[in-house]
Amino acid sequence: MKLISSIVLWSFLSLLVFSCAESEKTEELDSRSIKINLDKAQTLKVSDHFKLKDVIYFSDSLVVDHLIKSSVVNDKLVLHCGWGLDYLLIKDMKTGAEVAISAKGEGPNQYQKLSDFFINHKGQIELLDGQAGKILTYNLKGELLSVYQNEKLQNAGSFLSLNGEDYFIYGGNFYAGKSGYQMQIWNKNEGKVKSSYIPFDEQKAGFMLFMEPRNFSKNPASFYQVYNQHVYELSEDAVEDSLYLDFGQHNIPAELFENSYQDVREFSQAMAKSGYAYGLGNFLLEENLLFASVRKNEQNFHFYTNTKTGESTVFDKISNDVFGLKTDEKIGYQYRPVAMDGDHIYFLVSMEAQNEHLDEELMSNASKSDLNQRLLSRIQNFEEGDNLAIVKCEITGF
Repeated sequence: MKLISSIVLWSFLSLLVFSCAESEKTEELDSRSIKINLDKAQTLKVSDHFKLKDVIYFSDSLVVDHLIKSSVVNDKLVLHCGWGLDYLLIKDMKTGAEVAISAKGEGPNQYQKLSDFFINHKGQIELLDGQAGKILTYNLKGELLSVYQNEKLQNAGSFLSLNGEDYFIYGGNFYAGKSGYQMQIWNKNEGKVKSSYIPFDEQKAGFMLFMEPRNFSKNPASFYQVYNQHVYELSEDAVEDSLYLDFGQHNIPAELFENSYQDVREFSQAMAKSGYAYGLGNFLLEENLLFASVRKNEQNFHFYTNTKTGESTVFDKISNDVFGLKTDEKIGYQYRPVAMDGDHIYFLVSMEAQNEHLDEELMSNASKSDLNQRLLSRIQNFEEGDNLAIVKCEITGF
């Protein structure tokens, strides 16, 4: 009888411990849901949140345009310039030195398509060629260190590795299979897939494939998709639980994803005037600060979120009184930051676009700081063929 009582008591205690653990787990998962209230969008007064620290110019001998992805490491900017150019530019922000990686071609030490890149744990650039199925590794001087090729990498669009062996890869071809497009963990040493995550059925795959090369962030290691409100956290070889970006009444109902769409354009057009939040993009995550954009009723919204506290601030207008001209207008794609690095954030300034709106009245209302005046002088003296500039700001708010 005592044995039976002991077994019953032990079972009860085990069940109680299990229930508490599950409750804690549920609470933990609930706490990772971050509410983004688009209805409380406000004007981003830049000086309330950022302080101009530096202006980075580029020589006119290089075409610096259509930045697809940017990273910062050891005071160096690494930029993927697109629009058919398809090369990496390494800019030393201290010395001003510039190095281009432009080995495009079909040779053994060349890439056919620059699909993505990241800075590995050794401070080296790993470049993904999703057309030829290659990973090319360079140092920050632009020197080629190694070339790895495997046909299974063909059609991969985005990648990241934290240990140099296990790679998180997102794209088409064998990654899709019968489950729709998904992310997979691929082991470079063994040349095979270890596990698969985030499968979507084939009906959804047509627009779920739509992605940005910034699918992966490194600090902390995370993954996101344009039409998925989860942000997945990554360890060296596993996918952990995720943040959920909750837009409340503006969340897209699950049943709308079950419709059959020809492509992402058709889906976007259906969402554009629906009042739902769609098209997560411009995703940057640095430690506890998350920046991203979303659209609703064809209007851009930018939001900054402290992932530790869950606090979010949403903007639909901008008053840029720190760099460029003092304007008060709707948030646009051009106002997105292109990189974050610790306490700093980087924005693009288009010389040509700013020059078109430059006049003495705007000049007189602009910031009087020395850095700002240098930037405005450059804009005022804009000549056709001049490159854009990148401004480095210290994050003082959020």
